[in-house]
Amino acid sequence: MPSVHRSIASIAVLTVSSVAHAQWVDDPAVNTPVVQTTQDQDVIKLAVASDATTWVGWFDFQPGGIEVRVQRLDAGGDATFPAPGLLVSDNPQDTFVVDWDLRADASGNCMLAFVDTRDGGDFDVHAYLIAPDGTFLWGPDGVTVSDNDEFEADPRIIQNSLGDYLVVWPRFDVDPGLYAQRLNAAGAIQLAPGGVRFYSSGAQEPAFAEVIPAPGGDFLCSFVKDTSNFASDRHVMLGRYTADAGDSPAWNGNLLTISSAASVPIAHRPRLLADPTDDAILAWHDTRTGDFDCYLQMVDAFGSIRWAPNGLPVSLEAARQQLDPAVAIDPITSDLMVVYRNTDAAQNIQGLNVQRVARVSGIRVLGSAGAVLTPYDNQYDAPPRVVPCLGGVAALCEIQPNSGIGNFNGLLEVHRIQGDGTLIDGAPINVCTTASMKGRNSLAAAPGGAVIAAWTDDRDAGEDVYAQRVNDDGSLGPPVCVADLAEPSGQLDFSDVIAFLVAFSAMEPAADLAAPEGTFDFSDVLAFLLAFGAGCP
Repeated sequence: MPSVHRSIASIAVLTVSSVAHAQWVDDPAVNTPVVQTTQDQDVIKLAVASDATTWVGWFDFQPGGIEVRVQRLDAGGDATFPAPGLLVSDNPQDTFVVDWDLRADASGNCMLAFVDTRDGGDFDVHAYLIAPDGTFLWGPDGVTVSDNDEFEADPRIIQNSLGDYLVVWPRFDVDPGLYAQRLNAAGAIQLAPGGVRFYSSGAQEPAFAEVIPAPGGDFLCSFVKDTSNFASDRHVMLGRYTADAGDSPAWNGNLLTISSAASVPIAHRPRLLADPTDDAILAWHDTRTGDFDCYLQMVDAFGSIRWAPNGLPVSLEAARQQLDPAVAIDPITSDLMVVYRNTDAAQNIQGLNVQRVARVSGIRVLGSAGAVLTPYDNQYDAPPRVVPCLGGVAALCEIQPNSGIGNFNGLLEVHRIQGDGTLIDGAPINVCTTASMKGRNSLAAAPGGAVIAAWTDDRDAGEDVYAQRVNDDGSLGPPVCVADLAEPSGQLDFSDVIAFLVAFSAMEPAADLAAPEGTFDFSDVLAFLLAFGAGCP
């Protein structure tokens, strides 16, 4: 949307950025390198802090062993730590790695949880907290959360509503179940050494846990009930637990079966999303109908399931399979937007679709088959990622134009989608136009309605890590502060509110902040309030 104010702001930001050597580039053929070495980086993690800084972490496959490293990019995209990133751990790893977790806490610190073999031949769980300046707040070797002779993997870490840190992980073989440990700000263990087992059921091996905070220091945990063998009941479960990892009285100690209609695939991780109203949102796929289909469920703060038992089908389209649902909340309608892969029976012909589900009624607003995002053809579409953005939700899509035997080179697009299923920008935004093998595609929402993508990329032979910022107006590159309307200065105050109201009343382009372009309504007011509340990067 053209705007004199926005153009001035853009010039101001770009001028300052050129002096500061900002690394957020505006060329989708170049992108912002996070780490480039002669070795491979993989299993990357991405988190964006409330100050618009970005944390990226990865396993670094060095000749002497596998290292854990992180890089922090400031709001302008400048790397905080020298190349090739801050070394978190070079403790021994096995010959293979498992999934791990990285997030930003309320103070902009980076919290990590992963496993390694520093205490013997089996995987044990360790947690770190790293300040923006690189200080190891829990010591140079972090905190050992669990040290035993059993196989443990795939930890998750969150900051709860009381400011403590919670690590959750599965244990297999002996004493299987889900375990938790709570740490205070200083990294001191708060529960029993080795963690508390908060879910177990005989020989069941629950896994693929996801964790979100709940009020009062509680936490919600979704997981797959049993992964001990191919015939296990791999049902989708959800429980609410107290800060001490005990059954929460809010749900009377009840564990909810979200879906038992069919087992989810052997390595499928259901998605768990927190809702501002303290509801929980879950998304998964299974084969209860003989084909893959995607399902959604909402659970309220009291543990009541909102929709039909076993979930709401996202699509009713005939002769199609739906896989890999990614869900986010539309900031304009508060409804759920689900992006998923839509394929034929053999998964040779495919595309990406989006469905909007009304949060109260569960109605499929975009029809029985949703809306088409990418063409239904023989190009491979990777599992999407979706987060909120200004005016709707943003989906990160990888497309492999010449997919076939031996050719897995892909391109990356961001589709910014509004509630009616159409694109805010009228077309996809090119995020990476360099044809190369991509992996671990990640997407995170940034303050003010922007989004940041990160991925592994073999454009230089080895696997490196790249990132790209997509601003709230759909442009690439350094951030533009759209709420800074009164003589743009990088500072927001009441004069910017007055400037917006004057522009809105006069129907000037400077106040046309939300689609559709040329229409001035409450969505433009909401877009301004969101941008103003986020502040200038």
